[in-house]
Amino acid sequence: MAADFTELRHRRPRLLRGAAFVAASALLAGSANAAKRVTVAQLEKALNAYSSEHRDDPEIASQLSGMELTERVTDETLGSLKAKMMPGSKALLALQLLADQSAFLTPPASELPATPIPDEASRQRMLDAARRYVANLLPRLPNFVAVRTTNRYDDSPQVLKTGGWPVRAGLHLVDTKKRETSVVEERDNGTPTQGSAFWQAQMGMISGGEFGQTLGMIMTDTIKGTVAWNHWEQSASGELAVFNYSVPRSASHYLVIGSIYHEVNNPNIVDTPRGGSTGSIASTASPSANPANTTVIRAVPGYHGSFWIDPSTGTVVRLTIESDPKETSPFRKAAIMVEYGPAQIGGGTFTCPKRSLAFTLAVFATREMNGDAPTEWLNETLFTGYRRFTATSHMVNDPASPI
Repeated sequence: MAADFTELRHRRPRLLRGAAFVAASALLAGSANAAKRVTVAQLEKALNAYSSEHRDDPEIASQLSGMELTERVTDETLGSLKAKMMPGSKALLALQLLADQSAFLTPPASELPATPIPDEASRQRMLDAARRYVANLLPRLPNFVAVRTTNRYDDSPQVLKTGGWPVRAGLHLVDTKKRETSVVEERDNGTPTQGSAFWQAQMGMISGGEFGQTLGMIMTDTIKGTVAWNHWEQSASGELAVFNYSVPRSASHYLVIGSIYHEVNNPNIVDTPRGGSTGSIASTASPSANPANTTVIRAVPGYHGSFWIDPSTGTVVRLTIESDPKETSPFRKAAIMVEYGPAQIGGGTFTCPKRSLAFTLAVFATREMNGDAPTEWLNETLFTGYRRFTATSHMVNDPASPI
């Protein structure tokens, strides 16, 4: 085990930069309504009841926004629930966001395969295969570009009815941003860091290292952490082996970047979490407008999560990372989920990121705070349009010049 990690550490030291998780510009709200905790079965029962009672779309969306799942909604179950809803409805979006927030949980026991737990030797073979896969992931990928589309959601107050007052009604879409990204960018520049043009251009939570550095970080950091079998899970391509891991702060390379904005003119408002975004949806000015009042926070917390392995190849098809909550102040949660799948690039098929989620909760306090700004953020990033990066050139003769 150690030999594989040592090889990874010496051959790809850049992997140790790990995942960077960047916090948004935002003020902290003073309170939040407690969500109703439900199982997947209870969610299904509630949706059936709403349908039989002919509740309208906004009411169903409001009910869903007030829920918190205790289990993960699998893709199969989510597809079944979505099929009963009106395309483009508010309720459909609320269901998707509820499912996204459950991405870090285990599915209901009834949906897990009854396959016996593999013996220790089989589990070790899976882990060894996964380590070899990760060690060669970035070097094996061709030079390519892809479109990175980020849908940014937060829980800032919104006007639900024309002429009404803004109210806090859960997560809602704030904006969508698109940019081209490439594996070369990750190989050469690593993950986003405070002060970089990429980081400064963002609003909301962003993550980096999806093409391979995040996986490399986990495999390297768990040398001094723990990895343990958890369960089998069914996917469209077959059964996946799910392992849980935990990394102590002393071995962590998981970087969380944020900042604190100091309210010097209003002692009744506590110092509030903000980020490096040049724009802000908060009611006060952005940190860039008052740099003297802003302190940049760079935390490297302990973290834990899971990774999903194809037992026949060692391919990692899904991963989650959750920071230890006491080590990421002023945020009480900073979590990332990445899903991988096949992508056609040139004449070959490669396993690449398809979708990622970056989810964050701010720390709540008892003192008076501005209630108009977000306390919860969810960014969904979609990776599409994979194509090989190529450069072409052609010569043009100038008729006025002698050949």
